[in-house]
Amino acid sequence: MTTARRAWRDFDVAIRKTDRAPMLTATEAAKHLGVKLGTLYAYVSRGWLKSYRRKVGRQALYRRADIEALRGVVSTERGRRGRSLPAASSWVTVAQPRNVEDGAPGVIVAESAVSSIIDDKLSYRGYPIEEVVERGSFEEVCLLLWSGERPVAEEIAALRAEIEGAQMPPSVAAALSATGEDAPPLLRIAAVMPSLAAWDRRQPPRTRIDRAKLIISQLPLALGNPPTGSTPRGTGMAGRLLGLVSSSTGMEWEVAALDRVLIACAEHELNASTFAARVVASTGADLFASVLAALCSLSGPIHGGACDRIEAMFTELESGARVDECLAGFTREHRLAPGFGHAIYPDGDPRAVLLREVARSIARQRGRRLFETALKVEAAVWKRDQLRPNLDFYLTVCARMLGFQQSLPAAIFAIGRASGWIAHALEQYSDNRLIRPRMRYRGASTRHWQ
Repeated sequence: MTTARRAWRDFDVAIRKTDRAPMLTATEAAKHLGVKLGTLYAYVSRGWLKSYRRKVGRQALYRRADIEALRGVVSTERGRRGRSLPAASSWVTVAQPRNVEDGAPGVIVAESAVSSIIDDKLSYRGYPIEEVVERGSFEEVCLLLWSGERPVAEEIAALRAEIEGAQMPPSVAAALSATGEDAPPLLRIAAVMPSLAAWDRRQPPRTRIDRAKLIISQLPLALGNPPTGSTPRGTGMAGRLLGLVSSSTGMEWEVAALDRVLIACAEHELNASTFAARVVASTGADLFASVLAALCSLSGPIHGGACDRIEAMFTELESGARVDECLAGFTREHRLAPGFGHAIYPDGDPRAVLLREVARSIARQRGRRLFETALKVEAAVWKRDQLRPNLDFYLTVCARMLGFQQSLPAAIFAIGRASGWIAHALEQYSDNRLIRPRMRYRGASTRHWQ
């Protein structure tokens, strides 16, 4: 018998002599796994193991069956090497089966304190999205996401002033002009990033937070640089966008409505574009590269194309098509109605609920025709497919009602979400590990080149 097998035999004998109660303490669980307590706690935090609490006291307990199942994964036993979980300190992709009640199936890739989606409830830095949209401002949310805490009034005012007074550097404007005036808005925003990075390299060094403020302040200018000598309208990002690319008059209620839209778009855990930003940040690339990567991901029709499809649907309805006929067309093509059904929220997207109320408030000022059409579509899709609208649906409705032209809702989303992309990149820099997931090979078996 080998030394390793003898050791495991002795270990198994010792285990069998212990109490066979169904629950183990942390010390007992760690002993069974042959790991340190810190590693055991890391397994819990990453979702590989579930802990339970005593009815009396706060001691954590672990199911023996769970420990035994995990033991075969992390241990070398009976002369064979088991599959190894990564070290507790590493950033890796670990596939995890998820129960139906836990939401959409997927994998846990990283840990983050930027936002959370728990029991279909979205929070920014621990603040429920409903409270943030109702009481915050976009500039305040940017600083909250970037730093982790709510900023003081002076910090909010400083960021708002930077956004209101931003002017595009001539070299960046020249690069943007080369894309052509007919370039899609998302492409124009993306085109700004490399040229802005090149311009920034020639400037005095700035902190990452200052670079974040620079990026945020330049994004709206990609959609429509203000005329030379014009006076900024004020009121932060919402007012800037309304003044640059909307037919609105910039009244206080319009600014407030758009501000709430931007906040609802700001952050949503680890979607495709945010993951792209984090992967690039993990290589040590700068914020410009991370935001550009996110924008490239958003340009894909599966991720960022929903707003365009929603606009096309409303154009069809406005041309005289009936709602049921329009939806029947999607059914024949085996497609969902655009803007409906979110994998994370089987019972409905809470952001859509908030933006429906924003759209209702706009309708009181601008007329109810588009809003009532949106309500009819929502009711019909629920009756046919039992699906609720997602953020994109009422984002598009709000943008159209505020006077933004076709193809701009997706750009508004990108400008709002850039605050979250930056937050994730900053978080990645703070405790960086290169994000290097693994793949399961499914190709041909080993063969030889002859």
